[in-house]
Amino acid sequence: CSPFRSNPAVRLLHVPLPHVTCGVELGAMADERRYPARSEAQLAHGARHADPRVLIVSASAGTGHVTAGRALHAAFEDAGHARAVHVDVLDLTPRWVRAAYGGGFELLASRAPAIWRQVYRRSDGANVDEARWSALARQIIFREFHRLLTAERWSACVCTHFLPAQLAAGHPQAPPFASVITDFTLHRYWVQPRVRQYYVATTAIARDLRSRLPGTNVETSGIPVASAFGRRYDSADARAALGLATQGRIVLIMGGGLGIGVEESVRAALDSGIPDMQIVAVCGRNATTRERLTRLGVDRARLRVLGYADDMAALYAAADVVVTKPGGLTCSEALAVGRPLILTRAIPGHEEGNVRYLTAAGAAVSAPASTDVAPALWNMFRDDAVLAWYARRAHDTGMPDAAHSIAASLMRRVTRTAAA
Repeated sequence: CSPFRSNPAVRLLHVPLPHVTCGVELGAMADERRYPARSEAQLAHGARHADPRVLIVSASAGTGHVTAGRALHAAFEDAGHARAVHVDVLDLTPRWVRAAYGGGFELLASRAPAIWRQVYRRSDGANVDEARWSALARQIIFREFHRLLTAERWSACVCTHFLPAQLAAGHPQAPPFASVITDFTLHRYWVQPRVRQYYVATTAIARDLRSRLPGTNVETSGIPVASAFGRRYDSADARAALGLATQGRIVLIMGGGLGIGVEESVRAALDSGIPDMQIVAVCGRNATTRERLTRLGVDRARLRVLGYADDMAALYAAADVVVTKPGGLTCSEALAVGRPLILTRAIPGHEEGNVRYLTAAGAAVSAPASTDVAPALWNMFRDDAVLAWYARRAHDTGMPDAAHSIAASLMRRVTRTAAA
């Protein structure tokens, strides 16, 4: 990164991908003096107003961060805690920034996972994140975000991606920041010294954060999912409503918004020889995979091919098992409905951490390659008692009320500090 630091114009154009330090100004000491750590009392910023205002900020590097932001927005609105606004910080930037930041992550994750593994490992570490965007980048590339932060007296800014906190946490004109970590593992870029409140998925992450950031408030809340995933669904009713098989096993196969690994997993399931099994494939925006699977000409009683699905909660409820790439939000949604997981094609880094946590919890089975999918399905379906055990572990691991818990906690915190 050092060759770019002497030339502000070059440094401005060299935008980092998620988790990548290149293009991020490393003048942490000067930045800390300019934006000192916020005291506990600063959580009262804007909270003295009769109508608390909460800004929820995500970033579309993958789909999970935005999905979590939407779940939080709905939770604030449902409970009437505050007037909440949800934005994608990359929507407030020039188009080329969105393409470089969000698109760069998707390109590396889907086309060059070995390179992404090295990027992830080299940018991670057991300390705090000291990388900072240059002042020029903040003032030009992210100018609209800073305008939004200072447009009114927000009671708090809640981030479902680390980028907004890198940009503005601790800024004298910004509200106090809280971060919601959307995976079951921790990367250094989440560990922001000027974020005073964290919401995390596991007690292990909570312990790690407290050791790295002494004095930081951390709650083990779970990963926020939409309230629909917390409803009690009858599997038979869900199958009937969706027009799926009323008897036999149903396997839901997904691969995130990019549909990573869906075709390979579907073919493996079709070739597994498991009787009385219907497969539902959700391809996301991967039109190529959807077309190729449709062209197989498999009877709909065996294979149902979808793009995006409007009612994912009902699909989870209808399924016996979910085969998916292990994104934090997708896994949390399935667990909230109590469905066990077969995890395949993990993106190196954070998704591998998700696999380790969920398999250790007994809520998932790892199937790293497509050739592992069929044996994993046979293992799940070999006995009703085995499937029931995995389903219980999934149910016990799920935290369907995470979004509402986070909203309630944050507003208690803001109100308590304002009263003090």
